[in-house]
Amino acid sequence: MNFAIPQRRRAVGLDIGSGAVRVMMLQRRAGGLRVAGVGVAPVEGGGPGQVAAAIHVALAQARADGEPVVAAIGGPEVVIRQVSLPPLPRTRIVSALEMQHREFGLLPPAEGVLDAQIFRRSNDAGSTEILAISAPRALVEERARLLQQAAVRVKILDVEALALLNGVLYLTELEPGELLVAVTVGRRRTVLCLFSEDGPVVVRHLEVGAEAFTERLGLDPHIGPRSGDSLRREPAAPDPPEAEERCRDLIGLMAEEIRLSVAFYRSEYDRESLPRYVLGGWMGLPQLGGWLEDRLGLGSPFELMDPLQAFETEGPRSLEESGPPGPEFLQAFGLALRGL
Repeated sequence: MNFAIPQRRRAVGLDIGSGAVRVMMLQRRAGGLRVAGVGVAPVEGGGPGQVAAAIHVALAQARADGEPVVAAIGGPEVVIRQVSLPPLPRTRIVSALEMQHREFGLLPPAEGVLDAQIFRRSNDAGSTEILAISAPRALVEERARLLQQAAVRVKILDVEALALLNGVLYLTELEPGELLVAVTVGRRRTVLCLFSEDGPVVVRHLEVGAEAFTERLGLDPHIGPRSGDSLRREPAAPDPPEAEERCRDLIGLMAEEIRLSVAFYRSEYDRESLPRYVLGGWMGLPQLGGWLEDRLGLGSPFELMDPLQAFETEGPRSLEESGPPGPEFLQAFGLALRGL
C-alpha cells in the first residue's frame, strides 16, 4: 500500500520597514512550525531602488530567493473596522461594505481598496462579525510598484497591524477574560493593538518610535542588523538611569497613550477584562519595557514576543550572535503565518 507523503508547506513574511527589511521563512512540518530562514538588511537612503536592493539581500540571507512572499501595507491611513452584517455569501461581503462605507467609516470605493475577513459568527447565526480593511488606493499601488520593481512574487498583501496581532496571538495563549495589549515599537511609530475574546480589534498608532529615543540619547537612529545592541555596546551611550531621565517625556507619552487606550476599550467594549501586556519590535533600548511597567503601575512585566526563541531555527543563521533580537521579527513572523 502506498501512502502519500504530504509536502512541507512554507511561507515567507516580508517586513519592509523605513529603516530595514526583515524576512522570515516558516515551514510547517509534522512536528509543528520551524523557522527555515531569517534575513535582515538596512535600507540605505530610502528610495525605491535602495529598498528593492535591501529586499534582495534579506531574501538571500533567509534562503528565500524566488519564493512568493506575504507583504503588507500599514500606517494610520489604513482603516480597520469590526462591523456586523447579516449572514452573506463571502462573494457579497465586500460589495455590502462598499454600499455602507459611510456608515462604517470606510474609504469611498473610488479612493480606497477594500477587503474583509470573517471574524466571528454569532451563535444564533443572526449576524456575522466582519473585519473590514480599507486602504488608500495610492498606498496600495505604491507598495505594489515597489514589489514589482524588486521582482518579488506576492502571495498576499496584508495589513501590518493585523500581521503583528496574528504573530502575538500565535505566541501567547489568551485566556478568557483577558484583554491583550500588544505594543510593537517601530522606527517612527509604535503600533498598539487591543483585543479580547468578547470585543473587537482596536488598532492605534502612537507617534513615537525608536528614532525619537535614539535621537534623545545621541545614538545612531539607523535601525539595522545590530540595532538590538545599541545601548549595551555603544561606548558613548548613557547609563540606564541617565537614559531614562533623558527619555522621561517620551516614556510618559507612550504610557499615557497606552493607559487611555486600555481605559477606553474596557469602558466601551469589555469592562471585566484584565489587561495582559506584551512587547515586540525594536529592542535597542532593553530597559523600555521596565520603564513602561513602572509608569503604568503594572504588577507583572511586559511579556516579550520572540518568534526566534519559540521555534527551532533551521540551518545557518548569520544573525546568531550579532544580529537583532527575535522581537524585531514579529511582523515578518505574523506575515509568514498568514501565508501558511
